[in-house]
Amino acid sequence: MTQASAPTAADRIRLDLEARIADGTLPPGAPLDEAALAAAFGVSRTPVRDALLQLGAHGFVRIVPRVGIFVAELDADALANMFETLAYLEGLCAGLAARRIDPATRRALRRAHQAAEPRPDGAGYGAANQAFHAVLYEACGNPYLIAQIVLIRRRTQPYRLRHFDQPGRVARSWREHGAIVAAVLAGDVDGATRAATAHIVEGGREFRAFAARFPQGLFHEPEPAALAPPVAAPLGWLYGARANAAPRMPH
Repeated sequence: MTQASAPTAADRIRLDLEARIADGTLPPGAPLDEAALAAAFGVSRTPVRDALLQLGAHGFVRIVPRVGIFVAELDADALANMFETLAYLEGLCAGLAARRIDPATRRALRRAHQAAEPRPDGAGYGAANQAFHAVLYEACGNPYLIAQIVLIRRRTQPYRLRHFDQPGRVARSWREHGAIVAAVLAGDVDGATRAATAHIVEGGREFRAFAARFPQGLFHEPEPAALAPPVAAPLGWLYGARANAAPRMPH
């Protein structure tokens, strides 16, 4: 058996930056400077450049020759396409989970859903939601499908986290999870597929109404992002989608 190689400096930098982009610490449109990143990570510019090229290949950053490197922004059309794809991938995943889930994962899915029950202030739901979906993905038993879902979720995560700020969305999301759990545990493949797809679609309807209130555009002009170790940051950079091109399907 071939032993997995240790992560390189470029791998570590890529994973760190990807995490900061996903949680909104590095918001869409934020400039990224190779020299400043190299100093922050205590490395030469070569692994930083390699990490940024990898992030660019996966759509997390936008490299503009002779201008700079920026955290990628998702416009309304891109969001609509990604969320629509996510809805059907999640449905496929839940259907497979209903067919393949084993006893240990059944117990884990119940626990994850119970643990995500929202508090009155909604705090902590983002992490609990992520944990719930991780168990559901494990149950589907298809690593390639999981990889596609996780990539879309990481690229859209700041937008979805912002959507959880809307009144009542957390409670509705948790109830929708309940329908998915019930169908998966009952072995109802069609029901699980429909419930998981509808979960994303319903969130999309609510997000569309939210986004339509902000005709100015998707984002505020962000402040330069700090390159210190990750810290919690507000998601106030999100400005809302155009009313005539609102995203359809966030979770």
